[in-house]
Amino acid sequence: MVLSDGRNLHRVCLLADDPDLPLAIVVPRDQLAAVRFAASARFDGVPGNGTSSEIAGMPYPSEFQRRRLELLCDILDLAVVPEKGALTSHQLACQRIYPGMTIGRGAEWKSSSHRRHTQRLIGEARAMMNGGYRALLAGKEGRQKQS
Repeated sequence: MVLSDGRNLHRVCLLADDPDLPLAIVVPRDQLAAVRFAASARFDGVPGNGTSSEIAGMPYPSEFQRRRLELLCDILDLAVVPEKGALTSHQLACQRIYPGMTIGRGAEWKSSSHRRHTQRLIGEARAMMNGGYRALLAGKEGRQKQS
């Protein structure tokens, strides 16, 4: 379930269905433990260090990074998820990546840089879906370890 305290969203997984049991927070001791401890403290109402731009040393994405991540999520929704009627790379480019693009199908599309860029974005979205998001959540250290 997703709960809000008016400032943050908390994603909570309840493992027991007995409402009389006290809540417990389980935090795995891995490279993201500090982030998870900070999130659990915020969930319990413990005030943070006052900075809204960082959580336990993990910076929020910039506006550019946020828009790119939104684009990658859109690509996953439109091109990768088959039950939603996946689009071709040309349809995806026309609708989401290059709105108003005039490049038609056939040889012109196959030799265009727009096609190659669209294919790279689709590949990046798939990589993010298949575990690359973990590096994003891990912050700088996690990205450097996976590189």
